[in-house]
Amino acid sequence: MSVTRPVRVHFAVDVENLQAHQSVYVVGSSDVLGAWEANRAMPLVQDPDRSMRWKATIVSDVDQLKFRYFIGYNLMSDQGEKLIVDKWEAFLHPRSTLCIAESRNGECRADRVDLFGYYAGRKCVSDGWLQHPDENQILLRLHGNALKFYKTAKERKNCRVKMTPLDVRFKAPPSGHISFSYGEDEEDEEEDPNAPSNKCTHSTTHVAVLSDPRPKFYDQEETGVVFNNNKDYLVFRTHCLAAEFLAFYIEIFSDERKRIGACYALPSALQDASGIIHLPFINSSGRPIGQVSIEYLCVRALTRLDGPQLMDETYCRHWKKRNALEVGHRGAGNSYTKFAMARENTIHSLNTAAKNGADYVEFDVQLTKDRIAVIYHDFHVLVSVARRDGHALPPPMTREQLDSSNLDFHELPVKDLKLSQLKLLMLDHLSFPQKKENVKKLVETSEEEEDFKPFPTLVEALTKVDPDVGFNVEVKYPMMQNNGEHECDHYFERNLFVDIILADVLKHAANRRIMFSSFDPDICSMVATKQNKYPVLFLCVGETQRYTPFQDQRTSTSMTAVNFAVGADLLGVNFNSEDLLKDPMPVKKANEFGMVTFVWGEDLDKKENIQYFKKELGVDGVIYDRIGEEERRRNVFIVEREQKRALLSCSGASTPQRAPSPSPVSSSEGNNNSSSPPLSAKKLSMTRNSQSDSALLEESEEDMESMTEKLNITGFQSAPMVSTK
Repeated sequence: MSVTRPVRVHFAVDVENLQAHQSVYVVGSSDVLGAWEANRAMPLVQDPDRSMRWKATIVSDVDQLKFRYFIGYNLMSDQGEKLIVDKWEAFLHPRSTLCIAESRNGECRADRVDLFGYYAGRKCVSDGWLQHPDENQILLRLHGNALKFYKTAKERKNCRVKMTPLDVRFKAPPSGHISFSYGEDEEDEEEDPNAPSNKCTHSTTHVAVLSDPRPKFYDQEETGVVFNNNKDYLVFRTHCLAAEFLAFYIEIFSDERKRIGACYALPSALQDASGIIHLPFINSSGRPIGQVSIEYLCVRALTRLDGPQLMDETYCRHWKKRNALEVGHRGAGNSYTKFAMARENTIHSLNTAAKNGADYVEFDVQLTKDRIAVIYHDFHVLVSVARRDGHALPPPMTREQLDSSNLDFHELPVKDLKLSQLKLLMLDHLSFPQKKENVKKLVETSEEEEDFKPFPTLVEALTKVDPDVGFNVEVKYPMMQNNGEHECDHYFERNLFVDIILADVLKHAANRRIMFSSFDPDICSMVATKQNKYPVLFLCVGETQRYTPFQDQRTSTSMTAVNFAVGADLLGVNFNSEDLLKDPMPVKKANEFGMVTFVWGEDLDKKENIQYFKKELGVDGVIYDRIGEEERRRNVFIVEREQKRALLSCSGASTPQRAPSPSPVSSSEGNNNSSSPPLSAKKLSMTRNSQSDSALLEESEEDMESMTEKLNITGFQSAPMVSTK
């Protein structure tokens, strides 16, 4: 509601360790603060007396303002300067102020100074996301036997590697080119007049050492970072707005920090979305002395949405601590290699798990030939084809008769079949020829209702499954295995693949709880980088005798998986139960980083193992088959919602009230899920009674905490959030 007398609202925030090219911005619920669009955010001005303090003032005539701070910098494109979000406050609820109620003599927040990333007793900062159509993130990785020297009998140790980005349209700085001890260079031609300007089109390069105990990104040193073959794992990261002109100047230094050689990775070497390049490097006299092998990943911005991704709500770093969530594996359970009452990964199976009290359901998503996201686990299906024997066609036979007479099976990738073909063809699961008992057939000969059929689309699941149950969307992307076999080669381009799935979720998820996961580390990085709303968990195989391991080193151990997830700024890790039963230390390490931990695996078929992971290891979620069949349970979100309503009814709450804005307090670095002491109970009313109340989404949790403690509601421990009107 508008007020007749505008007030001046002051913003002041202290930001530590800000770099020279970075600035601080505030984005919020009013037009003057950009209406939650990062590109329209208000820049703050650095205080000349305190270099770490940034300030701004606006005139507002609204009752309540909500806002967030973020750190950004500008890059140049063909269309002019564009703002890049580097770090932002990713609290579930943004900061909030009641402009009139908190004003004195027409001034609001005049004496208030915030601390970037700290609010309501918590620290929560997330990396930015790709928001411009031409914005790209380039990741370069060195691992394994990446450095090779041609004439060195003894392998060099503790070499150092530095990667410097450059735009090939501009003259490189003196430190960005190879110098020779002979000859004279021809003078450079004038720079491209169509280039944006001599301002930077790319960011500086940061590096993360995944083999290091602190695997987060940081600035490179002048002589790079140490790399040893078959020991270290380096990831270099750069943002750019002109990927077609982006190159890298790569320098190799000795242990004594003397330059050994250098080379260029030119734009032509980075044409695909991902790959590996082998680059010879030369010394200062121009002689080739070795080779460096680099894996790369080019992440492009998500462009399939109707508008910009806003900053008003985010769950990417949010996790409410409670008893472990219970997640239905493929809905009601694996039905093709195990016995389950309902066919897995169908609408019926997902709703059955929801009816049985699952908090979340987990399912697998991949694309059909016509680029439709469908729910199915395996990359291949068996197509049944009757043999031609040269005789007249037999009379109509049942499928069982065909199976025993003249039926052949042909394995085809799901990616090579359109959705209509998947719906019409007589298909079987890959395990069908073994004719295992109590295994559900992929397609029945009799007519079935649509919800019982395989290959539902992702959109159908989002719109037809009970909205109270959350979705753990496993993004299936084929990988190379240790045995040399690829799960499904010649697959979709990664960016296209991820964009289709993300667009479906962002457009149709509504208020449903969503989390993403994948066994492919690059897919996890892409999902987290392309959107700013939903969290991502890294699915880890770890050390296993049960499954075929992947070649990707980041999946080799559970400890390595934790380091990757920390470096990629993911919410957490989904561990393999087989590995954790042998060594539970990865869970402890993940907890030290403030990460969320889930567990999946066949060991969870045993109830005692489920209890071990829930009670002794204290994981945040368990994923298992046939949820709720042996022991009835209720969805925790429904239970909490009913308890909240009962508490409110007992308290006689009628008018929502808001406590004064909390002051920032310090928190241990890296622990984004730490809890602070509960705030005093405040009266609150809730008027939403529709089933979309499944989307209370932990709203106003701190308002309920003290009342909940009085009633001794088990497992209801929440990190306090700011209350909303």
